[in-house]
Amino acid sequence: MIDISNITSAQNKYIKQITSLKSKKERDKTKLFVAEGERLVYEIPKDYNIKYFVLSNNYLNLMNKDRFEKNFPDKKVFLISEELFFKISDTVTPQGILAVCEQKDFNKNDIIKKKNPFFILLEKINDPGNLGTLIRTADAAGVDAVFLSSGCVDLYNNKVIRATMGSIFHLPIISNIDFNILIDNLKNNNIDIYGAHLKGTKYHYEIKLENGCGILIGNEANGLSNEISKKATTLIKIPMLGKAESINASIAGSILIYEAVRQRILSKRI
Repeated sequence: MIDISNITSAQNKYIKQITSLKSKKERDKTKLFVAEGERLVYEIPKDYNIKYFVLSNNYLNLMNKDRFEKNFPDKKVFLISEELFFKISDTVTPQGILAVCEQKDFNKNDIIKKKNPFFILLEKINDPGNLGTLIRTADAAGVDAVFLSSGCVDLYNNKVIRATMGSIFHLPIISNIDFNILIDNLKNNNIDIYGAHLKGTKYHYEIKLENGCGILIGNEANGLSNEISKKATTLIKIPMLGKAESINASIAGSILIYEAVRQRILSKRI
């Protein structure tokens, strides 16, 4: 049975906490974040530490109780009015369901030692939609981990979480990484790093990506920094036959990710 309690006041400590978690400073301090919306909540794996749920009265009453209890037995649940849920929601049309979760830590050293790994390294990606899309694409492609440099938009920003469409729960994502140290560690473990760059010396389809590798994507406006570009094994580029000078970071990343997928599928068929 789920443990249900009613909250009627906006001054309740749990309601105040949810509101405070809209701030990165508070998320960093508490190591908590909010996942809002039915699709996101039901994507949360069983091994995630969910502190509690907040549901609107209407959500629980509209034939959702049995499904919720089946997926989240023995969980702490707070019921609130539609009006109060609207006040704490970060969406225009709230669905009446959210979860407060503990941020998950991953062992970077164990991940690096995986056999024939495929990693994505994102340097100073600023746009929440781009970051969320790249994480979702990495998830779909079976990427082993995503590494985020310091200076990236916060992983637990509500817009990022929504843009991942639940993929934030499906693969290791490690934030605030010093890419100078990380790339050295990867190369020491025979993992080549390919940086997307307008001055790339080879096209992405000319590189062998079926072995252990990492694809490095830079900031939307400025691309990869000079410092990190120099650390890449090879700089690669995507053919640009029209008049556009560049393409969106998430689109470029997706093209490179799926070139690696194509090569890995073909290598298994041979």
